Amino acid sequence: LDDRGLNQPAWSVLNSKDEAVEFSNNVGFPVLVRPSFVLSGAAMRVASDETQLRNFLGLAADVADDKPVVVTKFVLGAKEIEFDGVASGGKILNYAIGEHLENAGVHSGDATVILPAQKLYVGTIRQIKKYGAAIAKALNITGPFNIQFMATGNDVMVIECNLRASRQP
Repeated sequence: LDDRGLNQPAWSVLNSKDEAVEFSNNVGFPVLVRPSFVLSGAAMRVASDETQLRNFLGLAADVADDKPVVVTKFVLGAKEIEFDGVASGGKILNYAIGEHLENAGVHSGDATVILPAQKLYVGTIRQIKKYGAAIAKALNITGPFNIQFMATGNDVMVIECNLRASRQP
């Protein structure tokens, strides 16, 4: 993403509580704690201070066993946006843009998504389409995929991209 100039919140994959505390102090609280390789946002929490962070890291460790935990700078007041697309050879064939009713931080599986998006700025939609096309091309996606974004005003950031049943020739 960085090589292509696509914005994303500060994040790090961490293997210890001390690493997570150091990262969080550097980027500033609040932060989002998310275990790796779990379904449906299990143990995903927003930590507002070091005490909460340490508690949530304990929960994440219980869920994710020995897998690393991703800690991301949490952007207050951001809107989460879904980009669902189908691509062939990195070129988008069709897409839909939906917006979460809840602010960013609610797991997509638990959120209410409005489709088509109703309250996004035209500039935000343009950025999302541009980012979606750049990601599909960079990953040479063939098949369905989902990209989750967050935006504050027209400042768009990538949260993640999930390939659904992608196949490449």
